[in-house]
Amino acid sequence: MIYKLFGFDYIFDLKFFQLVFLCAILGLFSKYLIQIINKDYFVTGMNQILVFALLPATGFIITSAISNNIALSLGMVGALSIVRFRTPVKNPLELVIYFYLITIGIVTSVNPNIAVNFSVFLACATFLTELYIKLIKKISPSKIMNQDNKYFLRVECKVEIQEFDSSQNLIHKSFDSKSYLYNFGFINKEFADEMLLKIDKEFILNYSIDIPN
Repeated sequence: MIYKLFGFDYIFDLKFFQLVFLCAILGLFSKYLIQIINKDYFVTGMNQILVFALLPATGFIITSAISNNIALSLGMVGALSIVRFRTPVKNPLELVIYFYLITIGIVTSVNPNIAVNFSVFLACATFLTELYIKLIKKISPSKIMNQDNKYFLRVECKVEIQEFDSSQNLIHKSFDSKSYLYNFGFINKEFADEMLLKIDKEFILNYSIDIPN
């Protein structure tokens, strides 16, 4: 039936499905670990569950498809070279996480054991980072972001607003030739709204208020 419709014989590959699910599980496991030390919007948003599950699986499938075909490998490199983020990635940690997820998928295709060990390493790194944060909080609490933040304001502005640099709620600031991106954390939505009102509307390109789950 499938051959008549699509021109090929379908073969259920149990090992393939096992490795794809392994990629998804490792991706979701990394989301849980990273969320412990970073509560920014790109980690805590509900849609990020699919990102962390599908990106490693996608990397695995691409690697599996081109691993034994040099011509296809070169063509895929050229095709992927034109891929661009529609929304610029302005947080270095976000970029590192995306590369990590893709690496998990690629490594799983080559050697699943290395992928699992890489995830174990991430767990150890997360534990040590959390330990470091708690230590620094005791030594110099003012230098550590408030971990009780429940609302995260992300504002992209046309101009730099220097007074925000000294704000205790500022989590991350980045910029390019066209805009400045500010990420703030607040314990309630009222404070986020107040911060937003401090910015002239003509300077705001876009903004969002995220609530971690």
